[in-house]
Amino acid sequence: MSAKAEYLHRLRVALVEDDEQVLRSLKMLLRARGFAVDAYRSGLELLSNHASLQVDCMLIDYKMPRLDGLELIQKLRDLGNTTPALMITGYFSSTLKDRAITAGYVDVVEKTSQPQDLLERIHCAASPA
Repeated sequence: MSAKAEYLHRLRVALVEDDEQVLRSLKMLLRARGFAVDAYRSGLELLSNHASLQVDCMLIDYKMPRLDGLELIQKLRDLGNTTPALMITGYFSSTLKDRAITAGYVDVVEKTSQPQDLLERIHCAASPA
C-alpha cells in the first residue's frame, strides 16, 4: 500500500447531509475507500456534537433546512473550529464558490463530480501543510 493510500485510510471525515439517499451513498463511498465517517443529518446535529468533533475534514451540504452550509460553517468558525471543510452542492455557481471560500470553506464540490475527484479534494483539504 502506498503512503498516500495509508494516509487516506487514517482520515476521519464529518459528513453533513440532509438527503438520506445522498448521505447513505457518500458514507458508503467514503467507508469503502477506508475513511472513518461521522455522519450527521443536519447542521444542528453537528453543532450539538461540535465539542467532541475530532475529524480531519468536514464535508457539508449547502442546501439544508433551518441551517444551510454557509450558516453552519460560520457558526463552527465562531466557535473556534478550524477543521478544513468542503462544501458539497447540487447548486454550484462561481458566486456560491466565492461566498463559501469567504465563509471558511477550502473548496466547493459539485454533487455530480466523479467520486475520485471528491476523494482527491478531501485528501488535499485534510493533508497537513
